[in-house]
Amino acid sequence: MSDAANTGSDESIAGSANSEGGSSEAPSGKREGVHRRPFSGAGPFIIIILLTLVGLFATGYLSYRHIALTAQIASMGDSPLCRSDGKINCDGVLLTDQATLYEYVPSTALGLMGFVFAFWCAINGLINSKLRKDAWALLLIYFFGAIAFTWYFMYLMMFKMEVLCSWCLVVHAVNFVALAVVVIVSVKKRKEFAAPDIASHGERAYFFLGGVTVALLSFFVSGMVEQALCFEDARSRYESIANDPVVLAAQLKAAPSVDIPITPEDPVFGFPDAPHTIVFFGDFECPVCPKMEQFLRMLVIQNQKTLKMVYKSFPLSTTCNKSLLDNTHPMSCQAAQAAYSAFLLGGSSMFFQYGDMLKANKKLLKEEPWVFFAKDLKLDVNKFGELLGADSPARRKINEDIKLGNKLALNATPTMFFDNKRIPYNVQGLFLVGIMEDIVRINNPEMKDFKIKMDKVPEELLKKIKKYGN
Repeated sequence: MSDAANTGSDESIAGSANSEGGSSEAPSGKREGVHRRPFSGAGPFIIIILLTLVGLFATGYLSYRHIALTAQIASMGDSPLCRSDGKINCDGVLLTDQATLYEYVPSTALGLMGFVFAFWCAINGLINSKLRKDAWALLLIYFFGAIAFTWYFMYLMMFKMEVLCSWCLVVHAVNFVALAVVVIVSVKKRKEFAAPDIASHGERAYFFLGGVTVALLSFFVSGMVEQALCFEDARSRYESIANDPVVLAAQLKAAPSVDIPITPEDPVFGFPDAPHTIVFFGDFECPVCPKMEQFLRMLVIQNQKTLKMVYKSFPLSTTCNKSLLDNTHPMSCQAAQAAYSAFLLGGSSMFFQYGDMLKANKKLLKEEPWVFFAKDLKLDVNKFGELLGADSPARRKINEDIKLGNKLALNATPTMFFDNKRIPYNVQGLFLVGIMEDIVRINNPEMKDFKIKMDKVPEELLKKIKKYGN
């Protein structure tokens, strides 16, 4: 009986132990369930996503407007919330010094970067429940920082500026509402903040580094776009000023005259005694020179009593032009010497005919067809061959032209001078004609009515251009 009692007692003790064990396991299981539970539901993150989308739109629009105003790439019209005049004047705020921090960082781009980061936090918290606590903590930190900027810019608009930016007010309102949501949820979920993290180290690293990277990328892209457009605007303004006939005329008037010696040894297109001289430095492999030279020949033909063109060689080849860094046109030295050899044997007319053959057959120049072209023009082939020598009069003349070109600081072809004034590279066509007329009037005040004829050239006259010369 005592054994039975002992047995019953043992069973009672075991049952008590099991009962205690069961009761001790329940709280443990409850704690494990808490550990696996996400920080919060999806609702708060959806609210933050909607708010950040509004912020992204507002800061994105303001960034675009700031870039357009700064770079002047377009005329900016008014929007329902943004005016360009009056008390509500977004443009007036965006163009103030305070709209750019440290004279470089646009505040709009800074706001855009912040909302990109907040959106990244909210969308990742919505998608991955393990990251919700980390995401909410970063959102809490971010919006507290954003409110500091909001108070600063609100103070500027209220006390330092005479106008208000309505889209800026939208951004500030979004910051206030988002901060209120984040704080309220944080207070309600304060116990969950103390719970251990359930996201892995890899997930947290991806989340944080990814957010920082995306935010900084948006900031730098916005800044680079603005700087690139500002540079493009400055370049177009410079070109507009540089191409202004009034500005060019003033520059040419102030520029010193350049002494360019012209001798009977220079090929001349037109009458040698014409009073006004175009000096053309060319290269027979230059792709731009033929068109420009043909235009100048047309001018000379229509103004035979007033204009002539003197040709000087400036080959862009290190074979004979040692001042160059690149051998841009490797056959141009030999081509120039061959053309000048034709001049020595047949005068200016033969020089231009031979030069036209060189320009029309650029692909054959590597085969050194100098004598072949001379034979085709019925020149003395033996004398022509001698003039192609290393110490011939033709080679010496080319060297003299190169020396003169280097003295004049030439670095490209074609380069033109008119009546000892250098013509800028960007001056062509009718613009060139106007500049030439200005130069004549500047140098000769008594010729205030000087005009260069620029009539439509008859077809038969154009056919003579390539063969015209003295």
